[in-house]
Amino acid sequence: MSASRTSSASISNWASLYIKQERTKDAADAFGAFAKRQPLHAQAPQLQARVIDIYQNAGFATLAIDAKKDYVSRYGMEGEFRKANPEGWEAAQPLVKTHMAELARHHHALAQKSKASADYQEAVRWYRAYLGAFPNDPDAAQNNFLLAELLREDNRFPEAAVEYEKTAYQYPTHERSADAGYSALLSYAAQEKRVQGADLQALQRTGVDSALRFAKTFPADARTPTVLTNTAEKLFALRDERAEPVAEQVLALQPPAPATQRRVAWTVVAHSAFESSRFDRAERAYLEVLALTPEKEAGRNELVERVAASVYKQGEQARAAGKLRDAVGHFNRVAVVAPQSAVRANAQYDAAAALIALKDWDLAASTLEDFRTRFPKHPLQAEVGGKLAVAYMEKGQWSRAASEFERLAASSTDAKVARAALWQAAELHEKGGARTLAAKTYERYLKQYPDPLETSIEARWRLAQIAKKDGDAKREMALMNDIYRADLAGGNARTNRTRYLGAMASLALVEPSYEAYKKIQLVEPLAKSLKLKKAKMDEVLKAYSAAANSGVADAATAATYHIAAIYQDFSKALLNSQRPKRLSKLELEQYNLMLEEQADPFNEKSTELHEINIRRTADGIYDEWVKKSYTALKELRPVRYGKTEKSEAIVDAIR
Repeated sequence: MSASRTSSASISNWASLYIKQERTKDAADAFGAFAKRQPLHAQAPQLQARVIDIYQNAGFATLAIDAKKDYVSRYGMEGEFRKANPEGWEAAQPLVKTHMAELARHHHALAQKSKASADYQEAVRWYRAYLGAFPNDPDAAQNNFLLAELLREDNRFPEAAVEYEKTAYQYPTHERSADAGYSALLSYAAQEKRVQGADLQALQRTGVDSALRFAKTFPADARTPTVLTNTAEKLFALRDERAEPVAEQVLALQPPAPATQRRVAWTVVAHSAFESSRFDRAERAYLEVLALTPEKEAGRNELVERVAASVYKQGEQARAAGKLRDAVGHFNRVAVVAPQSAVRANAQYDAAAALIALKDWDLAASTLEDFRTRFPKHPLQAEVGGKLAVAYMEKGQWSRAASEFERLAASSTDAKVARAALWQAAELHEKGGARTLAAKTYERYLKQYPDPLETSIEARWRLAQIAKKDGDAKREMALMNDIYRADLAGGNARTNRTRYLGAMASLALVEPSYEAYKKIQLVEPLAKSLKLKKAKMDEVLKAYSAAANSGVADAATAATYHIAAIYQDFSKALLNSQRPKRLSKLELEQYNLMLEEQADPFNEKSTELHEINIRRTADGIYDEWVKKSYTALKELRPVRYGKTEKSEAIVDAIR
């Protein structure tokens, strides 16, 4: 039978006969031969469709599939039939669409069973062909979703993500829209496991954009809280400024998101605020996280530390802004919100430092005292003593300040610091009137630091002054002798200060001899007592002369005054000496004249020396000994120095 000479009706008749005779293949071939011989014939699509029906009805699935492929190939978008017979082509499209969908699902099922790449490729080809031919078909979205599923099953995650997003957002809302949008996120997550470095970050940002799109498009979806929560975490990891706003979205959801998700969101808010130095916001957020964290959960302690750090940082900010009282408040709050936190000790120390800057000495001292007791092994303990000493000094608690400097002297590894601290301790004990403690501290200083010469002599001088106040003249003189001899033997180590103290010591050493001189009274027999007093006077004058020539101005004025005073005293002693008994009136008058003649040279010498002293004002020296010389001259030369106006004129003339 020739198909070219046979009508479609004849072909149908013959095929029907073959079917009755159960000659299935012959029936199908009859219809197929017509379509092949006359592919552009108006009846060709219907006859080719009969081939498919025959195979399907007979259970010849493979032949039916091949026939469907042939049908789509002939009458699909790219076939010649469309140009030759537009109306016939239009009529064939419903079957084209049906067969394309069936072919896609057939190969999809094969791929799921075989896991063969070729089957996946074939299924993908048919899905894409369908979507390309019928993009606006009501079933397009469903088939697009199946394409995405197929790609994901074949581990082609980048392509799957694209198709899921297309399914979710490029069609009118349908029953699989939200599923597709969420599956896109799963595909991005799967991709992230396969990349690293910059590629991973870029992929994560793309996934984030998709997640935000999902949340915006499907706000009521049950998965949206989870999506937003995960997105906030990822954005924070990417250091993206959108992390906090997204976390805020989670917290604003109604009904509220589950507690675990709100905890994550608050954590993101807290971390973001902390890293952007908004520590007050960070504190509040961390407290929210704590409220959502079980008491025994492993990470709870770290959260407590975060709260403490947020409060501490607020203190630092206030301090930097010059708001010291606010800074103290924040530093002290650390102990309230997180008493066991690692930063608590530093906060308390910084509170004390701020209180010192505020000159709030009472609070500063009590804060430091508590720090010392509470944190005995803290590294900052080395700094506490110095600050406590400052506070105690400002409060006038000299002995307590001294004790701090002694502690510092004993603990410091810096020799200069230890030396200075011990000296300061001694001075403070002395200032506080604790002379015994001061003396012991100066002695300890001398033992530990015998050099340099100046400080060792200074320490002996201080000890001598303490002995003097204690009435221990013997010890005082012994120390003065040590000072004098140490300076005398000092050589190149001598300084202006050692020379001064040496000279002052030499003056002090004269005092016992001077007191001995003063005690000698000129009594009968006068010759004997006069000889004794004169000898003691010469001894004292020699000692004072050595001090006067020491080159130390203060010693020179003092020694000069004392020498002059001794001459004046000796003159008075002569005049007031005991008179011999049984002298007549005339003899007594002659005796008194003789004494006056003997006393006058001493007065003259005294006057001369006092005037030498007051002339030192020309060199800018006007100390207590010069002043005393003026007073003495008023007695010795009352006419010249007796009136104040004259004395001032003389001073001006000398200057």
